[in-house]
Amino acid sequence: MFRQIVQEFVGQLSELSSFLQYFGVFIISFIPFVESPGGAVVGSLIGIPIIFAVLISMIGNWFSILLVILPFNALLTKIHKGKSKKEGFIQNRATKARERYDKYGVPGIALIAPLVVSAHIAAFTSLAAGASKRSVIIWHTISIVFWGILGGVLGIYLHYNIL
Repeated sequence: MFRQIVQEFVGQLSELSSFLQYFGVFIISFIPFVESPGGAVVGSLIGIPIIFAVLISMIGNWFSILLVILPFNALLTKIHKGKSKKEGFIQNRATKARERYDKYGVPGIALIAPLVVSAHIAAFTSLAAGASKRSVIIWHTISIVFWGILGGVLGIYLHYNIL
């Protein structure tokens, strides 16, 4: 069932104009759990040159991660400046995030995230644990490039094995 849905989607995307194909890969890479590796694979499967598929999927994923990091960092700053520090949902989540952050650090969380959870959740977790916005952006950029290239390699493999 899932395979059929993916094949239909890829087939429909491959019939669109080049601009819409590139835009489709860009949008696909915004989706949590799909991100840059998935965008690169889809781009490769629809016939976009692999370098462009990887670059576009990395850029799309990077923008989507920034859309998590920047507003959440502003929210956390506002919360920390607040007068009351009640135990609540955000505080409980921050405590759990802090435990993972202490164990793996920003590099570990950013690089492992696509295997376990979405990079979006990992960015949120790192910020909630107290990591600096700068280090989260840098390590998630490195992770996006790594996983995007890996997705591109997988896309090449799948492209040649399907055709």
